[in-house]
Amino acid sequence: MNTDNNAGWGILGTANIARGALVPGIKGAKNSELLGVASRNEEKARKFAEEYEIPAYYSSYEELLADEEIEFVYIPLPNHLHHRWTIAAAEAGKHVLCEKPLGTSAKEVEEMFAVAEREGVTLMEAFMYRFHPQTLRVKELLDSGLIGEPKFFRGAFSFPLITEDREEDIRWKAEMGGGSLMDLGTYSVNTVRYLFDEEPERVFGRSSAHPDHTAEAETQAILEFPSGKTATIDSSFLLTDRANYEVASSKGKIQAFETYGPQRGKRLRIEINRENTAEIETVEGVDEYALEVEGIVESARQGKVPRISREDSLNNARVLDAVKEATDEAGWVEVGSA
Repeated sequence: MNTDNNAGWGILGTANIARGALVPGIKGAKNSELLGVASRNEEKARKFAEEYEIPAYYSSYEELLADEEIEFVYIPLPNHLHHRWTIAAAEAGKHVLCEKPLGTSAKEVEEMFAVAEREGVTLMEAFMYRFHPQTLRVKELLDSGLIGEPKFFRGAFSFPLITEDREEDIRWKAEMGGGSLMDLGTYSVNTVRYLFDEEPERVFGRSSAHPDHTAEAETQAILEFPSGKTATIDSSFLLTDRANYEVASSKGKIQAFETYGPQRGKRLRIEINRENTAEIETVEGVDEYALEVEGIVESARQGKVPRISREDSLNNARVLDAVKEATDEAGWVEVGSA
């Protein structure tokens, strides 16, 4: 039973990201309460609910969506199911926090927001790092002009999925929207767009495959912006753990480390280099998933645009579409627009 006017939450699926991040995130949020979890396998739903002390479990997604006490739904399903179940949740009158990438294409993202707007519900893509003090501090430093006008961004996000005995992992399956670009590269694309406060106009990309899987294993891309700024991003399921980025200008550079992923209990580092001097700032690791949950609840209840807006998610999807096209054509591709 929902109490104290907290937002009632339900989770569609029992994915690892839900277990390790959003269950504690929802439980730790000041304005939320986790009421139910659904799986197409009733036994999995029951065990998940028991393990995490969730009051209700459901043997179908439809059953959870029919529960009137559930106001918000978190969707951690495989990428190719985001479109279908976000629309189903919105049509059931639920606000939706959906994992990144929101859709497998800009067309899907546009359709998802169209339904959300028609039904009067809030939809937000789950870029949790945008709520973390480390990200906000880097943005503050750049906007203050500390290193002058930023000109270059380099983002790297990787981990060796190939060495983790995950041969059947959905991220290896192209037909399920898998691949390193959609799983990891989407963060770097979102980060540079946010920090530059500008949209790229064209991209170049290349991908490489693994012989045992259908989804790409690595992608490298160059993004060019109308102002003359440039970015390079790389995503990989073959390389060691990296979750870092660098922003450089003629006067210095700012680097952020361990940027993406659960950060509870960690102290995160920001390194600032100017005129042959180096300064290190540390930021207390907080539960950015709880902040993300609190953020969408506040936006929905106050009728405000969420931090990751429709425009933000749609533009991010357009860049990803362009990178995918560029890797197919091995050339420069213009980024689509509305």
